[in-house]
Amino acid sequence: RDPKAARRISARQTLAMSVMAVSATTMSVLARPRAGTVVRKAALAPIASRVGVRAVPGPRARIVAPRRGERAAREALPAPDVAPAVIAEVADGLEGGIQAIYLGSLLAILGFAGFIIVRQVLIRRELDDSAKKMGERIRAGNATAEEYFEMGSIMLRKKVFTQAVRNLKLAAQMWEGDKEDLAQIHNALGFGYLSTDKVDEAIAEFNKAVELTPGYVTAWNNLGDALEQKKEFKGAIEAYEESLILSPGNKVATVRLDEIKRRQGRLGLLD
Repeated sequence: RDPKAARRISARQTLAMSVMAVSATTMSVLARPRAGTVVRKAALAPIASRVGVRAVPGPRARIVAPRRGERAAREALPAPDVAPAVIAEVADGLEGGIQAIYLGSLLAILGFAGFIIVRQVLIRRELDDSAKKMGERIRAGNATAEEYFEMGSIMLRKKVFTQAVRNLKLAAQMWEGDKEDLAQIHNALGFGYLSTDKVDEAIAEFNKAVELTPGYVTAWNNLGDALEQKKEFKGAIEAYEESLILSPGNKVATVRLDEIKRRQGRLGLLD
């Protein structure tokens, strides 16, 4: 053999073996995929072409499962926070409920106010009709004591106190009926005087009422009120005590008597 040809063949074989060794090393390195990644065959072609050899197909790529540490890290990640959405839904529900309560309360208040207004209008209309009919009889000059009393009572309810007093005085002068009914006239007349700040006249009328009917609890309460306004506290206490004797559960007399005694005791004026 030609020694030169033998050396060339030996050099080619050595070069080919070196290239194959480099290719094998490179493919073994690239064949180690990272956890959870895929190795493609095309990634080996540029490396093989640099050394002048054809790319050798590698093993079939496979998906490597994540390691235990990575799995634990993924499991340790916090779950999506759904609390804000739940809180928002609850808040919306509560807001709607509160609005419904407010609306219901407002409607109830408006309904009650409307009922009171309508009732007052009807009462006022009824009083106006009664006063008109009674006024026609009185102007005709043939009214009775009962009609004057009724007219005076209507004027008291309408808070037309001057006309009430005038009609009640005529009723008392013309009265020929029972003493108990006459006591009611004097009590109503006293209330009319008291409403126009004529305290002395009111006290006189209330005294007439309780003289005619000693068991007249309302008249005793009114007498105590009139005496209290005149600052005759001793007489007011006696009137309220008499009212409580006749009616132990009388709240008006109880409250006023306690108030007078409290004030008088604080001033040291009680006996």
